[in-house]
Amino acid sequence: MTSRRQSMGVVLRQLANSIIPLAVHKSHTDMPTTQLNIVLTDPRVVAGEYLQAKVLLDSADPDTIIHSLVAEVKGVGRTGWVNIHTDKIFETEKVYLNLQLSLCPDGVSIPVGKHQFPLQIQLPDHLPSSYESQFGTVRYQVKVTLSANSEQACCSEVFPLVLLARSFFDDIPFNVLSPIDFKDEVDFTCCTLPFGCVSILISLARTAFLLGENIDVQVAINNRTRKCLKECSLTLTMKTQFEAMSRYEHVNEKKLSEQLLEIVPLGSVRARSKIVFEKCLVKIPDAAPPTQNYNLGGGETAIIAIHYVLKLTALPGIECEVPIIVTTRGYKDKSKQAAFLIHNNNKQRLQAQNRAQNMVDNYAV
Repeated sequence: MTSRRQSMGVVLRQLANSIIPLAVHKSHTDMPTTQLNIVLTDPRVVAGEYLQAKVLLDSADPDTIIHSLVAEVKGVGRTGWVNIHTDKIFETEKVYLNLQLSLCPDGVSIPVGKHQFPLQIQLPDHLPSSYESQFGTVRYQVKVTLSANSEQACCSEVFPLVLLARSFFDDIPFNVLSPIDFKDEVDFTCCTLPFGCVSILISLARTAFLLGENIDVQVAINNRTRKCLKECSLTLTMKTQFEAMSRYEHVNEKKLSEQLLEIVPLGSVRARSKIVFEKCLVKIPDAAPPTQNYNLGGGETAIIAIHYVLKLTALPGIECEVPIIVTTRGYKDKSKQAAFLIHNNNKQRLQAQNRAQNMVDNYAV
């Protein structure tokens, strides 16, 4: 009985040794012989400008013949969510961009080594910015597909692309670029009896700014109540509105989300006192998308709208919003843009001198 078991074990081991090598063995001829990559001239591209890049092809087979090498640039916007009250599904998809370009002629033989193929495509003017959030996304990509004479040489790669919407100061009303004062008053009551009033004055040189620019704000608060205002702060908030259509009905629904981008604490305001917060600088992030309305300018409707507000908050219950516009570029005219930059530089230099003089005066006192 023991010899029979041993002989059966020997047979099973021999059978396993003859099968397993066949299962794990992989021929070297099945390994890919090409590899694709892409190098962008700029990490972010702007709508209406040229997308310039280099497609890198690394080949390890001397007999590779290219049948086609195609780059496809695509941009798709999607919004979607489930209404928790009605269980209805809302979703919308828009294709904003779909371009194809052949990078080399058919039938080209490439030797072993690294090869470069230039890629240049002019993007349409009215494209929304790249965006990522819970309720909607706008994504751009470059897909490079290589078709060759062997299966091992064929490959395809997808590379993400960051795009900014195209906007200028020329596209917005002229009065937005003028100095402006925003005034607001908050009345407090206790048991229907007046408890006092808080007057707020927010002064801005303009309400249109560039990405990466500092917003110079002056805030004056006149607290005529018997209560101290605490945790006064300036915040830059991005408000995004999403629109999607019901999957089964011809009904649209909208969602609004807010994202805090920058906060500047100001301090407190004592009761029965007035204080002026001068030269408060609020930074607009470089990576933020510019203001994006529903109408993109070319008749196309955006399913994701982006707006910015400068908000003053304080406890208890003080909140004042100032809408601002954020653009990608300044003026289209180069002379206007140069004058604008010179004016800003002179203004910053004057402000620095005034701050230094104020410090000297305060120290002397």
